[in-house]
Amino acid sequence: MGRLFERPRITVLLTMLVSLTLLTLNFRGGGTLSFVSVKGDVRQVVSPLRDSLNSAIDPVANFFSGAFEYSSIKKKNSELEKEIQGLKGESYSYGSLKNELSNILALNHLSFALSLPSVDAQVINFTPSNVQLSFEINKGSSVGIKLGDPVVSGAGLAGRVVEVAGNSATVLMLTDPSFSAGVRISPSGTAALAQGQGPGLPMKLLYVNPGTTFTKNQVLTTSGLQGEIFPAGIPVGKVTNASIPPGSLEENVDVQPVVNYSSLQYVKVLLWTPGG
Repeated sequence: MGRLFERPRITVLLTMLVSLTLLTLNFRGGGTLSFVSVKGDVRQVVSPLRDSLNSAIDPVANFFSGAFEYSSIKKKNSELEKEIQGLKGESYSYGSLKNELSNILALNHLSFALSLPSVDAQVINFTPSNVQLSFEINKGSSVGIKLGDPVVSGAGLAGRVVEVAGNSATVLMLTDPSFSAGVRISPSGTAALAQGQGPGLPMKLLYVNPGTTFTKNQVLTTSGLQGEIFPAGIPVGKVTNASIPPGSLEENVDVQPVVNYSSLQYVKVLLWTPGG
C-alpha cells in the first residue's frame, strides 16, 4: 500500500508535467523564458495540487491503517475474553469443590447425635413443589434407611425420610408446611413446636407462653421428649423475631432453619427409631 502513495515520486512527476506545460505555453506566447518565473509558476501550481493530493491520500491511508489496527485489537479482545471465561470457570469449580469439602468435613465432626448409627448420603435432586418441599438422596433401604429416619447436615436437622426405595430416598424439608419438630427453648425444659410455613418463609414456633424470654439468634434444639420423632439435642433453627401481638395468648416467634439448602450436598441419615 505504501508504494501506491509514495508522495515524493508523485510530486516530482507533477513538477515535470507542469514545467513542460509552462514551457510550451511560454514559447507559444512568444515570451522570454525566465527560470525564476517558471520556478515560481511551478510552485504556485504544484503546491495546491500537492496539498489537495495529500488531503485526499491521508484519509485513505488512515482508513487502511485503522482497519488493520481494529482487526488486531478485536482479535486481542477475543483472546482476553476467552481467558476471562476460563478463569471464571476455574473459580466456579474451585468454589464448588471448597463447598463440597466443607460439607464433608462438617459431617465428620458432628457435635450432636454422636452415639447413633448413621449412613452418609449425597443429595442428588431437589423437588420443591406446591405439594411438597423435599430433596432426594442416593441411599435407600438397601443400607438400612427407613421411613421417619432423621436426616442431618453438619449444621443440624435437615428433615426426615418420607419415601424410601432400594437405592434412594425422599427427605421432607423443615420449611414444608407439614413438617414439625418439638424443640427445647431453654435448658430448664420449656418446650414448643416448630412448624414449617412454606418456601422462603421462616418456621413458626407454636404453643409459646407469653412472657417467654428469647434472645436474637438463640439456637433451638430438638427436645427428645417422650413420643418425639427426633432424638434430643439436634440444632433446628435460630430465633430471628419474637413479639406478642395485642390480645394474643401466645408469642409470635420466627425461627430460621440452621441448614442452608442452597449449598446442601451431603447429609447423614440417622438410623434411629423413636423411643429406641
